[in-house]
Amino acid sequence: MNRIKVVALVEGDLVSGPAKNILRFAMDCRERVDLTIVTLVRSFGNNLGEVSNNQLVSAARSLEVPIETVREIGPGDLTVLGALREIFDRHRAHIVETHGTKSHFLISLLPERKFRWIGFHHGYTTENLKARVYHQFDRWSLRFCDLVITVCTDFATLLASRGVRRDRIFVVHNSVKAEVRDSDPKLTEETRQQWNLSGDDRVVLSAGRLSREKGHKYLIDAVSTIVSALPQLRLKVLIAGNGPFERRLKAQIDKKGLQKCVKLVGHRSDINGLYSIADLFVLPSLSEGSPNVLLESMAARVPIVATKVGGVPELLKDGESAILVPPADSELLKKAIIELLMNRSRALQLASVAFENARTIFSPSKHDEHLLSIYDSVIREKSL
Repeated sequence: MNRIKVVALVEGDLVSGPAKNILRFAMDCRERVDLTIVTLVRSFGNNLGEVSNNQLVSAARSLEVPIETVREIGPGDLTVLGALREIFDRHRAHIVETHGTKSHFLISLLPERKFRWIGFHHGYTTENLKARVYHQFDRWSLRFCDLVITVCTDFATLLASRGVRRDRIFVVHNSVKAEVRDSDPKLTEETRQQWNLSGDDRVVLSAGRLSREKGHKYLIDAVSTIVSALPQLRLKVLIAGNGPFERRLKAQIDKKGLQKCVKLVGHRSDINGLYSIADLFVLPSLSEGSPNVLLESMAARVPIVATKVGGVPELLKDGESAILVPPADSELLKKAIIELLMNRSRALQLASVAFENARTIFSPSKHDEHLLSIYDSVIREKSL
């Protein structure tokens, strides 16, 4: 079987959730797919940006996944189209994937495409006017894709309501590698020391971009009431991530006097240490797709409380593998957190079911076969 030649246009310089999936897929499917990542790098004068500080470029190179950079001088620089076309032609791409609003728009401007175009829709952020304006471009550009892949049924419904043909939309959930493995006492102890945690502290972990739709405000509100009502729990909350709401969240923590028990720990490229010390993972989002952090928590056997939004109920079942609560409800979030911290046997039972689901339903092999079947179908369609 000939290898499928894929070029993935990926935005940003961090190893985000979508980037993690692309890198993992590129490595696991090397025998069937020849995948090259292309990313835009902002340049000033004659200097090609800060490629040395670009985490995505560094990660791809360390994993020996081919990656190329395209120089741009600003967000509206359409001269990149020529460079992108040269890369697509040179690689003789069967498929070009786009993984962001800007990437979708750029490819929609290319006439007479020789490749099949698959737009990957990962969801939206809404923290500023610029982001909301960018999202409006998707209403136009995604209609021109040969196929659109999104991560949950809610997103598929949204895209269809915006004019994307429903029969051209495929739902492919994210995946995670879940393996039975022994705990690492050294990693656990080192992580506890790093964050000055004692053996009696109960650790609640949350992770994600610090933006409005991630709902961290409601987690902090819930923690404030728990600390007041149940100081004996010795609750410690670690929130991993960065983003535009960091200053607001710090101000909220200060206002409620939670500096000693709630810490914003920044973006963590390796979160395994935090999972190793977590008694509970909380996802308080107002909107979600197929959150990698939930899948990682499931694989790490960490009990979960999450909001019932987007694709979350497609990953977890309330009362079977997690406790799911309505979004923007600090009171119900508080009750769910207390229940699983106080009832350890129930928490571990939920975590065990979640782990088995991660291992059997959301495995990388199932994800890859689904994606490869879509690749095959879109290529065959072109040849007809």
